[in-house]
Amino acid sequence: MTIQERYSIEETLNSFSLCPKKPSVNLSKWVLSGILVCGTGLFFVQKYIDKQMFWVIGVFLVYFFLHSLYDIQIGPKIRYTFDQQNNAVYKSSLFFSKRKILNLNEAVIFVHSEMGSWYYSLGAQKSQFVKNYRISENFSSSSKKDKRKKEYDEVILMKIDKLILSMQPS
Repeated sequence: MTIQERYSIEETLNSFSLCPKKPSVNLSKWVLSGILVCGTGLFFVQKYIDKQMFWVIGVFLVYFFLHSLYDIQIGPKIRYTFDQQNNAVYKSSLFFSKRKILNLNEAVIFVHSEMGSWYYSLGAQKSQFVKNYRISENFSSSSKKDKRKKEYDEVILMKIDKLILSMQPS
């Protein structure tokens, strides 16, 4: 699968768009199947654990089940569009139409790290750590992830940077 298919990239002369959460769908499916196995196993061990513990574990499983469904059904359809012509970055999803989240000339891309892995985020220059948007899959220090990171940098990040830099005042 090419990076264009993995991120559902759409490109025109003045715009570039991608779905950054789409590559994580397979992982979410594995997590969902693990949750279903744990939920099934919970009923088999129900008589061996306390009633309150059963309900606490059950509530957590329901939460993670719903979160996994969101990651599989809704998350991959979130699309970010970088529009040079309108000097805007748009976000669209299954439930919300295209809405402007920031000006393209104020956009900054930075690395956001989290528990041994990291990903690229997008935010406004002066408030990127307050409100930001994830624009890549997780990367870590493995050879497969290094290859994907290099491909992401060359195919996606380079084009986004080019759009952002073209909007900067000279």
